Amino acid sequence: MTIYLAMALAYNISLVAACLLVIVRGGRPERIGALINLAASALSSAARLSGLASWAPAELIVLSIDAGVAFCFYRLATTTTRFWPIWAFGFALADIWVSLAGACLPSVPLLAYQTGLGIYAYLALSALVIGGARIWPGSNGVRLGARAP
Repeated sequence: MTIYLAMALAYNISLVAACLLVIVRGGRPERIGALINLAASALSSAARLSGLASWAPAELIVLSIDAGVAFCFYRLATTTTRFWPIWAFGFALADIWVSLAGACLPSVPLLAYQTGLGIYAYLALSALVIGGARIWPGSNGVRLGARAP
């Protein structure tokens, strides 16, 4: 097993565990956040494994997926009473900036670019798990997380 395969397996296990935790324990915003993370990860992996996108920085398909993730977390942050979507939005923006910086600086090794993306992905999952862990059982008003119109 190569180190890249081990890192991919570790991320996929962390992704599934974090999303299952917040789907079971969290409220509506946490479930939406879990779906955003799962969909983005599945779309990015499918695009790269099918050959539509490469592992190079600022690949248009992956960059558009990242922009969609940032937009979804922005909408989630502006429509809920939760604080964690603001952090997830910030990490999604940082992910886009790392991708653009990697394209502007071609002398940066690909491993450094991929490590930067991985760090922000783990940080976004951490924000989601912390946000979901703060919801206590039986608090239906808080579980919805919607702002008053």
